Amino acid sequence: MSADPRDRLRKLLEDHYACCGFRVEDGADGVVLGHGFGGVTWIGLAVVCGDLEDPAFAERLRTLSDERMPTGERCPLEILPEEECAEALTALLDELHLSEHGHVEVYSINV
Repeated sequence: MSADPRDRLRKLLEDHYACCGFRVEDGADGVVLGHGFGGVTWIGLAVVCGDLEDPAFAERLRTLSDERMPTGERCPLEILPEEECAEALTALLDELHLSEHGHVEVYSINV
């Protein structure tokens, strides 16, 4: 497995979606898409600590959280951050009020 933290997190997202029986696709903007049952598309985003320093990152989160399936519902957004920035990411989602929507989740694992 790659030593690059983002690559490692993306691989974990890909493996998770594949284990769920989803068709896995790499999105053009670095996300992992899991095309699941009933037409649901999950968006997986690997986040490294440097992402939180990018002034455009908050807007990227807003944009991703508003992605919609053909039926109009928002796609579930699953965010897998480096352990060191999980708390700061959760705080940013709270600040952006994205955690209130019910379709944006942060997952944290020891990798």
